Amino acid sequence: MSETNTTTARDLFEAFKLGLASDNITENDITSYRYVIYARKSTESEERQARSLSDQTLECRDLANNNKLTVAKVIQESESAKEPDIRPKFRAMLEDFNKGKYDGIIAWHPDRLARNMKDAGEMIDLLDKKIIKDLKFVSFTFENNTMGKMLLGIAFVLSKQYSDQLSDNVKRGIRRSIEEGKFLNKAKHGYYKDRNQFLRPDGENYQLIKNAFRMRAEGTRLEEVADYLNEHNYTRAHRLLDESKRQAHIFTQKTISVILRDPFYMGILKYGGNTVYLSDLYDFVPMIEVEEFLKINKLSDLKKALRLSGKYFKEGSIKANLLRGIVFCGECGESMTSGITNKKSGGKTTSYYYYRCDNQECAMRGKSNRAHIITDFVYDFLEKNKFASKPTYDKYVVEMNKIIGEREREIDKELRSFSQSKLQKEKKFEQIKNLILNEEDKETAGYFKGDLKACENEIDDLGNKIDELKAIKNKNKTAIMTFSEYIELFDNLPKLMKKIKRMDDLDYILRKICLNFTIKDGKVSNFTINSPFREFMKQDVILTSRGAEN
Repeated sequence: MSETNTTTARDLFEAFKLGLASDNITENDITSYRYVIYARKSTESEERQARSLSDQTLECRDLANNNKLTVAKVIQESESAKEPDIRPKFRAMLEDFNKGKYDGIIAWHPDRLARNMKDAGEMIDLLDKKIIKDLKFVSFTFENNTMGKMLLGIAFVLSKQYSDQLSDNVKRGIRRSIEEGKFLNKAKHGYYKDRNQFLRPDGENYQLIKNAFRMRAEGTRLEEVADYLNEHNYTRAHRLLDESKRQAHIFTQKTISVILRDPFYMGILKYGGNTVYLSDLYDFVPMIEVEEFLKINKLSDLKKALRLSGKYFKEGSIKANLLRGIVFCGECGESMTSGITNKKSGGKTTSYYYYRCDNQECAMRGKSNRAHIITDFVYDFLEKNKFASKPTYDKYVVEMNKIIGEREREIDKELRSFSQSKLQKEKKFEQIKNLILNEEDKETAGYFKGDLKACENEIDDLGNKIDELKAIKNKNKTAIMTFSEYIELFDNLPKLMKKIKRMDDLDYILRKICLNFTIKDGKVSNFTINSPFREFMKQDVILTSRGAEN
């Protein structure tokens, strides 16, 4: 290296040291500065933000209070910073700095201010010109000197790089990981992600979701399946492999429908236009066999199953839902199609519910059977088989006590979880309320009113859930019928069922009694009775006709 170059490098280094020294000689009294709190989130979903607007603002407030800084204004903005000149509030803030209204900015992190080089360069230029005199960050340390500006510039560059590469990297990473059998999204219900991102059976949760598939195969309604999972304290880990962070998960009919139609549970993972068979990649444990999955969803082949995934049909939108999926053809064994036909006679329109086999290879194809064939069969069965006996009642009491005990333990867990969440929300509510009461600037206070209302609604929702659980717990204590009530119910059950007007209600009771029916030659040729009635019949503790106990 030449002497000239060596001297030049040495001179630059000395000049850099002098610059640092001069930065540290003069230190203004920052307590006299007027700061703006700037909080930003992008237009993406709230769940993907590092901090909500209210959380950012509260933490910035704490930083200001701890350092005795004066906050002159609070600005909250819901816009992306990936591109320049698309944030009107940010642009207006910089104009106010140029007019000398404010001295410094408090933000949660530099990436809240800029994720593009134009805005980043403008911020550093304003610092150089001392138009912006100071920056404070909750999760980043900044000093207004040469080194501090260099580190700030690096932070801005990294933020830009993150924005530019995020989409491509995520797509490429997901594609490569899924091709290897890995799963980067939130684990599927009933499974957890191990350290290699492989999906593994999640203990009791795996069994609960498997039971949900079994229940649906037996004809249980979506609403009942959801209730079953909610009553059995299904929880999910809040963080990867962190069992201490498990939280209760509430299922709805829609979420159950999506799960039951997801081919993943057969071991098939879809992304884009590609299909991956997990069992070919690692020792994946499927929850359900292909044949049973197709049967549950009433499909004839796997291609239809892959097209079906993700679709949801609201259960109430299907009018012909009486025993849908559990009535089978006695000739070919296929599930029969259910439907409603209307016939006009004498100026009146009468609706008839029917079942029909649509199997093209079946001799009974296209022939319909009226639904009363099944309902009359069940009424006759209940008349001849009296489940209201002292032995069945005693077994009913034992089983009910077990169920009530399990439910009370589950309810107590949920009550503790909801109560803790409510306390945390109440604490946040008081923080926001105090900010509003102590804020002199009406515009700034207005930013928090929506957060305060949202927090109040969350507290009310949690309170309602707590009240509902307490009511259920109290109701469970009186849920066991007396022997006389039990006898009266089963003695009058056929008559009560005949009076039911709503098809949904009749469907609910029929499914409680029977699992499936087979129709042949215009009558019920076979049926499977549901638990616990099945156990009562096996144990000979029912009354037949109106005679003596079997």
